[in-house]
Amino acid sequence: MVNFWEVVERCDKGERMDESDYDMMLFMAAKDLVQKYDIKFDPDNIIPQDDDLANRAFEAGLELFLAVGFYCLDTKRIVRFTREEVKEVLTHAPTSYTWGQGRDQRTCTARKIEDSKDPSCIFSGLGVPVPEDQFLQVNRALAGEAHADAFCGVSLDSTFRGIPLRSGHPIEVAAGIFDVTKRREAARLVGRPGLGLYCFVSAAEASDAIIASSCWALNRDSTQNGAIAEMKVDFARMNKVAYQLEKGLGIGALFGPLMGGYAGGPEGTMLVQIAHFFLGLTAFQAEYGICFPIDIHQVCNSSSEMLWLSSVYTQALSQNTNLLNLSVAMAAAGPASEMLFYEFVAYSMTAAVSGASGIVTGGIARDKYPERVSSLEMRAAAEASHIVARSGMTRSDVNTMVKKIVAIYEKDIPNAPLGKKFNEIYDMERVTPLPEYLDVLDKVRKNLAELGLDYSVL
Repeated sequence: MVNFWEVVERCDKGERMDESDYDMMLFMAAKDLVQKYDIKFDPDNIIPQDDDLANRAFEAGLELFLAVGFYCLDTKRIVRFTREEVKEVLTHAPTSYTWGQGRDQRTCTARKIEDSKDPSCIFSGLGVPVPEDQFLQVNRALAGEAHADAFCGVSLDSTFRGIPLRSGHPIEVAAGIFDVTKRREAARLVGRPGLGLYCFVSAAEASDAIIASSCWALNRDSTQNGAIAEMKVDFARMNKVAYQLEKGLGIGALFGPLMGGYAGGPEGTMLVQIAHFFLGLTAFQAEYGICFPIDIHQVCNSSSEMLWLSSVYTQALSQNTNLLNLSVAMAAAGPASEMLFYEFVAYSMTAAVSGASGIVTGGIARDKYPERVSSLEMRAAAEASHIVARSGMTRSDVNTMVKKIVAIYEKDIPNAPLGKKFNEIYDMERVTPLPEYLDVLDKVRKNLAELGLDYSVL
């Protein structure tokens, strides 16, 4: 089987090509494969019930990867693999991943379409900047949610100890250590000391800062290596892999193809999402993939097109592989708005019935506004995903319900409410949701029950 160091060597020996030419090659290849395999977005079937479509999508995504490989920015070379090599990598890919220790240990496993097994639920604030003095409270709120099988804290705002944060600076090392130690402290304070960290640090970008902060992580706390859109890597990311492999840290690969960019429309972007999984298995030696396809214009994935994209790529993988696929909800609306609840619930139901191994909730308010982070919407999403699995909902059942939910909010995506800041909806001393925030959760649950969500199975 092709190992990491063989992949590194290929980065120096592959076909040389300018980046702009690679982008165009990928665009044309994805476009041609969409036509060849007759893949079309169907707004009436956000969650398609077509196994043949899932198989065609998988084969097209694999063919795309075989054609374009991935691009190394440092060497300006294409790294390609044979079909046999990819098949061998798939055969040996992990089918489970365990976060945490002791009674807080949780295992994520591969799932199939309409699986009755609960998907893992990851509560994440990754990417949302918060002030240093709120960092511990926000992490406590996320770690304290009973449905969280693992969690990922928020990011520090622009400064730490009064010094601007920047990669490669000594302050990054100090911030990274603060980051992971406060996440672990948060887990202890809520009575879940062994709760796993899906990403143990977000304040560290450079390898030395990640190495320093990893000393405070649990053995299987993981960190992530993000591919660069589309289908690109660099040595800075692969340097982390070299350390992760030697240290025994968990390795997640992060993929965020952009619908409306070089990946094309929903059909092409779906194929690029599948192809990214093969990049993750080779360039990053990933144990699981984390997927957040994004509409480049709306910076979310809760629209009908994006839900269809997420369902098809997930069905393609769950029907043709045993890969671990963590599907990430990215919402337009902000905390404590009804819209955010509905966006997260629609996404989690779609991912659950389509066979996602896990669902990551946390892309709130387009994941870019400081202090816009909250946990009750994540709770609602986790509940919905468990109901889908436990009550035996079919793709047809979920498609009918999700279309009704999407109809509530989709027209508002371009002007989604920003919502409230964390300290406006939580008691900051006890770190508990305020009554008016809980009222929104209760209202949404009632509405979802009227639409057919059976809360009695929880």
